[in-house]
Amino acid sequence: MLAIVWGGCFLMTMPFGLSDLGFSLIFATVLTAAIFLVAGVGILFKRGWDALKRR
Repeated sequence: MLAIVWGGCFLMTMPFGLSDLGFSLIFATVLTAAIFLVAGVGILFKRGWDALKRR
């Protein structure tokens, strides 16, 4: 899953960084980390909200 998301982010940044491959690699890595961080926080928030509703 991580590789698929990273690959998608990398391909998305390639048109902007054709002259600078390093920029595309770093930006894709940072963007992937941000996506997984936001998804993780969303999952934790949803679990907490569901637990709160059960009380």
